[in-house]
Amino acid sequence: MFSLWHAKETALQESRQQALTIAKQLAEQQTALLKEIENFTVQLAQLINEDITRSNQGCADYLLKIQKLNPEIANIGIVNLQGDATCIIKGRANINIADREYFQNAIATKSFAIGFFQNDRSMNTPSVNFAYPLIDQHQQVYGAVVTVINLDWWSQELANFHLPSDALAVITDDNDRIIANYPNDPLRFGKKINTYGFNSNLPILSNTIDLQGINHVLHSKTMYQDATENTLNVYVAMPFNNAIKAANQLFVNTLIAFIGMIIVLCIFAYISLKRDVFKPIARLTHAIGELATGKLPKQFPLNSSELSTLYSHFKEMAKTRLAAEANVKRQHDELSSLLNALPDSYIRINVHGDVLNLGGNISLLNPPSFSRSKLHLRELFDEERSRFLLSRLPTKNGTSQFELSVPNSPTEQIFEMRISAQSNSNEYTIVVQDISHRKHAEKASNLASLVYSNSSEGMAITDPDGLILDVNPAFCEVTQYSKDEILGNTTAILASGKHSKAFYHAMWLQLQKTGRWQGEIINRRKDGELFTEWLTIDTVYNEQHEAQRRVAIFTDITEKKAADELIWHQTHFDHLTNLPNRIELKKRLNQHLNNPLNPDEPLVIMLLDIDHFKDINDTLGHFYGDELLKLIAIRLQQEIVDIEFIARIGGDEFVIVHAKLVTEEHIKKVANDILNAMTKAFILEGEELHIATSIGIAIGPIDGDSSELLLKAADQAMYKAKQSGRNCFKFFNHNLREQAQARMDLLKSMRSGIEQQQFDLYYQPIVNLDSGHIHKAEALIRWQHPTRGVISPAEFIPLAEESRYINPLGQFVFTRALQTLTILRAQVDADFQLSINVSPVQFSCLDSGIDLWPALLKDANLPPSAIVAEITEGLMIAPEQLTQQRLKALVKSGMELALDDFGTGYSSLAYLQQMDADYLKIDKCFVDNIQAGNQDLALCKAIITMAHQFGLKVIAEGIETPEQQQLLLGLGCDYGQGYLFSKPLPEQQFLALVSNQSTTTS
Repeated sequence: MFSLWHAKETALQESRQQALTIAKQLAEQQTALLKEIENFTVQLAQLINEDITRSNQGCADYLLKIQKLNPEIANIGIVNLQGDATCIIKGRANINIADREYFQNAIATKSFAIGFFQNDRSMNTPSVNFAYPLIDQHQQVYGAVVTVINLDWWSQELANFHLPSDALAVITDDNDRIIANYPNDPLRFGKKINTYGFNSNLPILSNTIDLQGINHVLHSKTMYQDATENTLNVYVAMPFNNAIKAANQLFVNTLIAFIGMIIVLCIFAYISLKRDVFKPIARLTHAIGELATGKLPKQFPLNSSELSTLYSHFKEMAKTRLAAEANVKRQHDELSSLLNALPDSYIRINVHGDVLNLGGNISLLNPPSFSRSKLHLRELFDEERSRFLLSRLPTKNGTSQFELSVPNSPTEQIFEMRISAQSNSNEYTIVVQDISHRKHAEKASNLASLVYSNSSEGMAITDPDGLILDVNPAFCEVTQYSKDEILGNTTAILASGKHSKAFYHAMWLQLQKTGRWQGEIINRRKDGELFTEWLTIDTVYNEQHEAQRRVAIFTDITEKKAADELIWHQTHFDHLTNLPNRIELKKRLNQHLNNPLNPDEPLVIMLLDIDHFKDINDTLGHFYGDELLKLIAIRLQQEIVDIEFIARIGGDEFVIVHAKLVTEEHIKKVANDILNAMTKAFILEGEELHIATSIGIAIGPIDGDSSELLLKAADQAMYKAKQSGRNCFKFFNHNLREQAQARMDLLKSMRSGIEQQQFDLYYQPIVNLDSGHIHKAEALIRWQHPTRGVISPAEFIPLAEESRYINPLGQFVFTRALQTLTILRAQVDADFQLSINVSPVQFSCLDSGIDLWPALLKDANLPPSAIVAEITEGLMIAPEQLTQQRLKALVKSGMELALDDFGTGYSSLAYLQQMDADYLKIDKCFVDNIQAGNQDLALCKAIITMAHQFGLKVIAEGIETPEQQQLLLGLGCDYGQGYLFSKPLPEQQFLALVSNQSTTTS
């Protein structure tokens, strides 16, 4: 068997080797062919480069001659850098191939590029094109030469390779599309390789596959690859059924011979067993059969002494058994004749109730175990029933019949008693029949009748074909038909017409097969009203298992269905606008995405967010805000065309889904239509209201292949629109997703950075411009990231404010500044001041910790004026009550305030006058370009003069040159800060800087 298996494996290995050899030879032949095409194309390009003056003047005569000398070249074209054909030998000339990838690759790589399967635009035939760039004497690409290979010619070349007739060879492009095949089948050109039953994901080495029921060995090989790694591949499949046919035949012949030998051995063993065992046993079996009929077996010869001894013992046993059986049979016949005459239990008694005889099925009476001659009726029944029986004894030759109930666990036993008086003595015969089952059945039947008549569920009894025989009152109440009207009709009288013939056919098919059907069905009442019922049909069979009756029970679930539909509608639709909500939106989007999308009709998602809708709710109230949302939903449905559906996913966000927007221009037009529709006035309570909206656009499946990804993409695009000034639309691009991911990564890193204490304070001195001394400094937070290094505050502070991480960061800055300030006041200057930047978020958050600052200063033995809180101008006019309370509380505690970046925000003089600030900081943008006599210097002068009028000290930021310092000093500026004096320094370097100044001063 192992040898046979080895022969099969050898045959299979030879087939694989043959396929591998042919594939290699074919790949080498095709590679040589492609090399010739490449050399031809390159030489042709060199020839055209030498005649560069004609490259834009049509086709030279020699091109046509060259093409005729090379029949494998179906066409030759010269294309300029914009993809326009300046010369085509055959076919249509006014074409552009700028969108063809092989042309783009040739231009980009300046090398030979292979194309993919395509319908050539010039000749309108299936082809594969090749391109080589045209390069002028300055090594600049000015176009490309294109050679076109006809696929029919290529398949003919494949056939000339003389492959085996039953072999299969296929050449594919880099997209796995067929460009040549053997046997030649032009209908497969351009189709995927999997039309043959295999795909390109199989390993390159030989594989065994099944093609149309025939086993093949498949080998694939890459026969050419250009500079952009586009490839041409060859697949060769060789059948190997014939190769293993001989091995299989040898296996069958050997197996037949082996089975033949087994059969011969079995025949020889059977003959021996039959002679020595089977025949003697058969004779003994026959003798036992005779004994069973009551006959004594005859003597017969046996070939074995052991069997002869066994037979003699058997014969003696047979004689003894026959004698015993004859005696038993006589007694059995006597008893059987008596017992068979009494189908029920019987009792013979005298007038006193003594039991004279007991027979029949006495197990019904549960008699005691002592002798029957001593029995009394009270021992078969209880005392009360015994007296009752004796009272019902008939007169002489008379009979009486009645029922007797006997309690018995677990159920009650009911007997029918028939008493007959003997004519010649004072004896009576009582025949007892157990009728418990019959009485219980009658009771159950009565109960069933009550249930049938009083059930709230409709019931009907029909014949096997659906003819109605009986109905209960609930049936009549639900269907509105009286019993007289419905009887004799079929169940088709209730048909609603809402179900197809196939539905009823399937119902009857299941009834005939299983005898039961259950499901939901719509029927029609007598007045024509439709109602939905839950119907169960069961079949009653006779003794021959033939359908005799069908019982239908149904419940009217019309109201339940309506309630379920209402619940479903409330779950899937917005209660305010009756538009699909987020759940229904995702469901519909997933249905679209699960179906194959037409590339010419992409799925377009537009997410609308009403600009400043919160202001409408805050000023007009939520009632009018809801009314406005209803008007918006109505306007979108009425004025916007090409809409698949509109959904409201919460708040002031709507989603419009399009499935018929083909071009980007069409999408932009619809988006502009939406913007224009939203800018029209809405009328609320007779008043005009104007709004604007921001739109984010995502296209599926390009921007996401799931509802979550598409909505997320549209949401990111919408926020981009808001950042771009609102009242506009933006398309999603992958940069937005990357920015969002980077933002999430930064947020995660910030959380861990706070936990791992990666943040530190740097200090930039604030110099007294008159004296040049440092009595103040600004504490600036820095993030020392373990992998990214120092991260700029401009990058992480906005995110920290949005995520509220600014609160723990702000507390860190304050407590760390107190520690540094304690050292500075002890070692350098007892009046040293530190400024810290305070975010508006810290003032508006309840848990920011600002309220604890005065107490922390007191615990550190520092006066409140030791810390200067730098705030922005916008914070002065913040409407939040908590913000204003905290600002006033800080001022009241003695902490000083500095207005940072003055002139870049609101710059409200009224609020400046009301706010009890101490310092005003001129932003760096005003200092950068100051020169003698220019406007920036005049603006700085005006700010300084105004600040001094309000009693504020002025700090100029961003001083980087001595000239800037002198100009500001001349304007009366009090303090300066910038790289001219020092960049922000870590704590130790800053302490060293101010300590050296202190030493120098002293």
